[in-house]
Amino acid sequence: MLTATYAVLSLSVEQDAERSFIFRILEYLRQHAGQTEKIDPACLASQLNQLTQFAEARHQPKIENCLIPAVRRATSDADALLADLEALRRVGGNMLRAVRKYMRTLFQRGAPRMERLCRMMELYCHNLLMRLAKEEQELLPLAQRVISRDAWFKIGSTFLSQDASREAGSAVAAVAIPEPAMIMN
Repeated sequence: MLTATYAVLSLSVEQDAERSFIFRILEYLRQHAGQTEKIDPACLASQLNQLTQFAEARHQPKIENCLIPAVRRATSDADALLADLEALRRVGGNMLRAVRKYMRTLFQRGAPRMERLCRMMELYCHNLLMRLAKEEQELLPLAQRVISRDAWFKIGSTFLSQDASREAGSAVAAVAIPEPAMIMN
């Protein structure tokens, strides 16, 4: 039961962190609304990369590779919900590709079309927020009702393993990359 609690808590914490990334980007865009000449494209690109690294590489694989298959095996009552989540994921992926492509164009041409990029990023962020809300309000409660303890144990164990390997990778990366102050000395 402890691993089930860990799995749900892990997903909730990741959703909160993802929401925080999203709100940070939306706030940056809001602060510069109407003043897109003050937007630093490199800062925007960095924020988008941080968000997508977290959302697409960390949180979503847990949902798509562990939780959704377990819910699908446990009940057919979730078909409509899972289809909605898949549609949001697919639309979000298309939006992300469009944002990245447009961002590359901006960098290459120096085009003064920052307003369009900002709007595209806002739409992508709102798509992520809708997906997170659906996960939090519908998928997790359903999963907690229909997934067996044994299945939760497997999910929790998988999450623990993924988190441990990610932490080990982060520790290695932190050791392998010297601090700028160390290079200067």
